Amino acid sequence: MARAAGVTVFAVVMTERHLDEKVALQLGRAGADKVLSCEGPGLGAPPLDLTHGAALYAAVERIPPLLVLFPAGGAGAQLGPGLASRLGGAFAASADLELGEAATPLADGIGRIFVRRWRGDRSSYRRLDPVELERPVVAVLPAGGAFVERGSSDVEVEIITCVAPTKLGVSEIASEVDEHAAASLASILVVVDPAVGAEALAKLSAAAPADVTVVDAVAAASAIAMAVPRIVVTVGGRPSPVSGTPRSRIGAVLANGDAAARSPRAATDVVLRMGAGGATDELLGELAASLSALVGGEKGKRA
Repeated sequence: MARAAGVTVFAVVMTERHLDEKVALQLGRAGADKVLSCEGPGLGAPPLDLTHGAALYAAVERIPPLLVLFPAGGAGAQLGPGLASRLGGAFAASADLELGEAATPLADGIGRIFVRRWRGDRSSYRRLDPVELERPVVAVLPAGGAFVERGSSDVEVEIITCVAPTKLGVSEIASEVDEHAAASLASILVVVDPAVGAEALAKLSAAAPADVTVVDAVAAASAIAMAVPRIVVTVGGRPSPVSGTPRSRIGAVLANGDAAARSPRAATDVVLRMGAGGATDELLGELAASLSALVGGEKGKRA
């Protein structure tokens, strides 16, 4: 989108020490034209607006930005609103991007990037045009799936000195990984009803390739409630607990007996009914074998 719109992509990294060359090369391969390495004591601590907000603003205002984008699962919810306020811009806590035609003519080969700011329930969105607004938009994007190389390793790194974080007198005692955190970042999500059995969960988890996350419908309920995946496969009789986007959501339901008929999405999703005994095992095996095909499927194509 940046290439089509004729804009430059900056990656901003806040770190206590010199930026690792491997990180800079990965950012370049991901599409960054230039990396701003914001170095200073304490910047490696967990980012809060109170401690890191001023440092981030000092780095961002050097550009100045048309869009400031945070990845899903990162510090966007903590740093985004404060940065938008300092920049005098708009903030979108749940957004995606769209490349479209501008209301006014642009040069040949140049497009316009729009931000779609979604409602909390993902039922509708408002389209924001940073150019028409004449102020930057700060947005948190959903997960984009597996890494795709869109740039090159030849990326320029500029080191800047940023404001040291405000000291709060708080020390991090321990950090624990949330085993269900990947659910809200998954491009393809398989939600397994415990009624189907633990063996089904284990079988599908073992067969899941990269970019497919398999979760228990009950144990991971809080995580999957925030997911915005491209494809959802619910295994069992429970309706999907995930609210996708009207434009991108693709669903499939694998259910026992007539349970699929009670699903509110059964009218629009493909429904595969599980039989009893061997038929159940056969369908689970077929689904496990199809997960890799889902990853390679075209966006927008129905499962």
